Amino acid sequence: MQKDRRETLIAMALFIAVLFGSAVVFAIVPYLSIPEYGFGYNAFQIMFCFTAVALVLMLPWAVSQGKKGLKTKQWKLFMLRAVLEFVAFSLSFYSLQYLDLPKHTALNFLTPLLATLVVIFVLKERSYPHTWIALVLGFVGMLLVTRPGMIPFNIGVMYVLGAAFTFSFCSTVIKLLTLKESPEKIAFYMLSLTTLIALPFGLYHWKTPSAEGWFWLCVIGVIAYAQQIMVARAIGKVPVLTLMPLNFLQLVFAAMLSYAIYAKLIDRWTFIGALVILAATLYNAWQTTEKAAKIRKENKGR
Repeated sequence: MQKDRRETLIAMALFIAVLFGSAVVFAIVPYLSIPEYGFGYNAFQIMFCFTAVALVLMLPWAVSQGKKGLKTKQWKLFMLRAVLEFVAFSLSFYSLQYLDLPKHTALNFLTPLLATLVVIFVLKERSYPHTWIALVLGFVGMLLVTRPGMIPFNIGVMYVLGAAFTFSFCSTVIKLLTLKESPEKIAFYMLSLTTLIALPFGLYHWKTPSAEGWFWLCVIGVIAYAQQIMVARAIGKVPVLTLMPLNFLQLVFAAMLSYAIYAKLIDRWTFIGALVILAATLYNAWQTTEKAAKIRKENKGR
C-alpha cells in the first residue's frame, strides 16, 4: 500500500512538471514570435527548433538501442502521427500571436473531448449518453471562453481549435501505437519524423537567431524532450484518470506566467469556461472507465 502511494505521488509530481513545462513553452512562444517583443521568428522556424533540439537530446537513447531496437513495422502510423503533430503544434504556435496564454490553455482543454469524437467516428467505438452530455458541456465551455458576438472575432480561436482537433487525432494514433511500441520509441520517431517535416518550412521562414533567441529556442526544445520522458513514466505508474484532474493546474500556471511576463490577467469568463470544459472531460473519463469496468465484470461472470 505504501509503495502504491509513493508511486502515485511520483507520477503526480512528474505530470505536474509536464503541465508546468507546457505552460512555460507556450509562454515563451509569443516572446519569440511577436515582433513587438524583439524577435519575430516565424512559427514554422520555432516548430523546427522545438523538435530538432529535443531530437538531438534523444539521440543517445537511439544509439543505445541500435538498429534492432529501433526496428518497427508501424511506419504508416508513425508518419501519420508526425504529420498531425506538425500541424497541431504549428497551429498552436500561430494562435499564440493572437490569443493570451490563459485563453489558449482553456481552449486546449477541449482536446480529450474531441478525441472522444474521433474514437467514435474513426475507430467505431460505442458511445453512451454520458459521452454526448460531456461533449455538449465542452461546447458550452468553449462558448463561454470565446463569447461569439459579444467580443470581436479572433482568428487565433480558429487556430487553437484546429490545433485541439488535430491533437485529438494524435491521441487516437498514439493509442494505436502503444499497443505494439514502447513510449520511448514512439517519442523518438515522433521527434525525428516531425523534425524532417518541419525542416523545409523552418528553412523557408528562417531568420538567423540572436544569442538570446538561440537560448530560448533551445529552452523550449529541452522542455519538449523532458516532457516526452516524464509523461511516459507518469502514465506508466498510474492510470491516466488519476492524473487528469491535475490538468487544471496548467491553467493556473498559464495565468501566473501570463501576468508575470506579459502583465495580462485571466478574465472571468475564460476561467469559468475552462472549469466547464475540464469538468466535462473528467465526467466523460470517469463514466467511460466505470462503464468499461462494468462490461468486463459482466463478461467475466458469463
